[in-house]
Amino acid sequence: MPRPALPDRRSGPKDCNGGTRLLTRLAADRRGISGIEFALILPLIIVLFAATLDLGEGLMVSRRLDQISATTSDIMTQESSWSTSGVETLVEGAVSILEPFDTAALKVTVSVLNVSSTGTATVAWSYGYQTAALAKGANSPVDIPANIAESGVQLVVTTVEHDITTIFTALLSEITGLDSYHLTSSAISRPRVGNTVSQE
Repeated sequence: MPRPALPDRRSGPKDCNGGTRLLTRLAADRRGISGIEFALILPLIIVLFAATLDLGEGLMVSRRLDQISATTSDIMTQESSWSTSGVETLVEGAVSILEPFDTAALKVTVSVLNVSSTGTATVAWSYGYQTAALAKGANSPVDIPANIAESGVQLVVTTVEHDITTIFTALLSEITGLDSYHLTSSAISRPRVGNTVSQE
């Protein structure tokens, strides 16, 4: 007597169970998540990296501007009089502190101020590097603290301005709204020789 045919186990319910197991394995597979997460945070990493470089360069330039203004004012007060060529030589030497950064956009103004009996400071004479000098009688370019303003004693004020454009300025312009960064510095000193610093 022939035996009855056995059912084909390669089809039917087995196929359905195999498809279910495949979907389950795919749902449980986490091997590609790290790549997806990295792709999502990569733009943020680039922006943070660019911002860090921009901040570092900006701080470095700002520190050098402080050195230029402080050095210029300090040396100016060590002489009782200066010629225009002497001030020019001094400022050009001080400007070299900024190197290797570009100095094309650098502006330096050295002003000797008169202080009135009321504490008002006005320009006695001035010199400008890559900018116009202040007119005689013009108001002080910076606020003078009351504790250093003394009638009859002149003050030397050096102001420095610089616009810097970094490698990532264009990249960050959509975020900052700036194509360059404007930095300023100023220093105020009293004469060391007498009470005035005259112009020869």
